Amino acid sequence: MDTPSPFAKDIESGIMSSLSNALLVAILITETVAISKLSAAGFTQQENIVYGHKHGLGLLMDVFTPEKQNGVGVIWVVSGGMNSSRRSIPKLSNNPNFSALLDHGYTVFAVMHSSQPKFAIKEIVKDLPRAARYIRFHAKRFGIDENKLGVTGRSSGGQLALFLATTAKGPDPEANDPIDRVSSRIQVAVAYYPGTDMVNFGKKKTTILEHFHSRGFKADATFDFHKWSDNTKRYERVKNRKDRIEYFKKLSPITHITSDDPPALLIHGDKDKLVPIQQSLIFDTKLKEAGVNSKLFVADNKDHGWRHPLEGELKVFLDWFDLYLLNK
Repeated sequence: MDTPSPFAKDIESGIMSSLSNALLVAILITETVAISKLSAAGFTQQENIVYGHKHGLGLLMDVFTPEKQNGVGVIWVVSGGMNSSRRSIPKLSNNPNFSALLDHGYTVFAVMHSSQPKFAIKEIVKDLPRAARYIRFHAKRFGIDENKLGVTGRSSGGQLALFLATTAKGPDPEANDPIDRVSSRIQVAVAYYPGTDMVNFGKKKTTILEHFHSRGFKADATFDFHKWSDNTKRYERVKNRKDRIEYFKKLSPITHITSDDPPALLIHGDKDKLVPIQQSLIFDTKLKEAGVNSKLFVADNKDHGWRHPLEGELKVFLDWFDLYLLNK
């Protein structure tokens, strides 16, 4: 058993009971009613809403509500390199796509997920379905239609958005938690330069980790897979390449494409060296083969990420959401 910290001992002895009560009140206020103005007038921001728990820790999201809502919600996956942090939230106000969504009446849910190196991708992918269910369960509270929910993200955020789009499940009426009794399905997805096939990353039979290593990037913690051993009675690291390939396959959005997946728009630079455009090309092709509406917007001469939208990019982005969420 772990040795209790001095802080824990103080609480147990009652020395810090008043501080504990004040902290609890502060947490409740932050979770439910904290509202602050964005730099742009006409929008409010609810901070640190707890949409789920993991190992005793809260999973958080901020909700940005325009003054004139159109009744539709979009999940914005706050992620880069499979890391998610509050430090990224203030930067969203400088993102033209983010501002455009708010200006057009979309309620935006900035969802933060558990991050590597503490949590590997196997655990991270479980967070977005929970966020979608939480939002849908509280749709009236957020002023949106529960049947009109989109998702978008960039890089690892785009990959997680597509994994949600292709693996989301319907309601589970037998679930103990009422939130888990509603569907995690979303109605449309937009992904910027996403990874889609971690087994064939850039070229066939090259895993995403092997590709990153070839580019000089260390991303091992993200793909640190463990499996329970009945012999040692603990989780052991998966080292066998064949077994690791199976994990890469199961955790790749492209593996789960079916004909009932939501329409997806992919935006990718043709000079992307970190996440090759091949990832969007093969995903777009497979969606079309499955009969799913899909579109690929190619950013000419762009590497991984760019600051200002290209000509026509922002229009394509908004039109995709308008078409499938507002039926415009």
